[in-house]
Amino acid sequence: MFHSKNLILLSLLLLLSCGTADLRPPHLSYEKVDQDLKKKGLAVVTNPPIKELTPGDWKEYKQVQFIIKDVWHSNFVRFFTPIKEPELRMRVHLDFEADAMQVEFLGGEKKGLIYGLEKKSTYQISADTGKAYSDDTEVRIYLESLRLYLTLPWKLKNFPIIQYSGQKQKLDQLYEVVYFTSVQMNATADTDQYLGYFEQKSGALEWLEFTYRELFTFYQGVLKYGFYEPWNGKQYPRRITILDRFEDPDFVHEIRIEKIEIPVKPMEEVDKVLELPEMGK
Repeated sequence: MFHSKNLILLSLLLLLSCGTADLRPPHLSYEKVDQDLKKKGLAVVTNPPIKELTPGDWKEYKQVQFIIKDVWHSNFVRFFTPIKEPELRMRVHLDFEADAMQVEFLGGEKKGLIYGLEKKSTYQISADTGKAYSDDTEVRIYLESLRLYLTLPWKLKNFPIIQYSGQKQKLDQLYEVVYFTSVQMNATADTDQYLGYFEQKSGALEWLEFTYRELFTFYQGVLKYGFYEPWNGKQYPRRITILDRFEDPDFVHEIRIEKIEIPVKPMEEVDKVLELPEMGK
């Protein structure tokens, strides 16, 4: 659950909010999806000039594991998460069949602790308590955000609403811009929006404007995807940087991916190893 100080800050921010953010470019301010623009936008995502950048499909893998370093430069934003240290190495285990995930801390004061998510239910596993379920909003939002940032480069093609938005110059670079959302074209308080910037010569997703309605309806930020490297015949970004704005000199949060692999042990086996044995055994 949110601590009382978090709730106070959240209430203040909501009072100061200015409505629902809308990432749609003005020329996409219609309600019905343009099928020609959908085809063109989907082609930008799925047919890049460099074929190794063609997004893969997470459904091909039952489970995938990332070793990452989670780095924070914003103490304020980190305040709303369960992460208490500015730098932490973690093992992030994603189970796509079960819609579940686990994050194991590989260092710091919580070394060995595991946070888990099964659909919307959160739990933690430690040597002292075994597996214990809770209703921890901070943990759930943090885990869902982390999973979202890691999987978006390959999931954008699956959005029901995709609209090509044209070419745009950003930071002296030319991009093909594509708008993504679900349910309906216009901005609503419970549906997130994304605006992807694909580098024209390579087709790489480099920037992604995003909203996070569950956190704040007015919030919008920017993801920077970079340092693409080969994995299983594809190119995948190894650094995901979260900023408030494109021009910001410093980042809010950065995910540095050290390794991507198919886990040796399924997630449910990790649970069994770390749960406490029964008394008398």
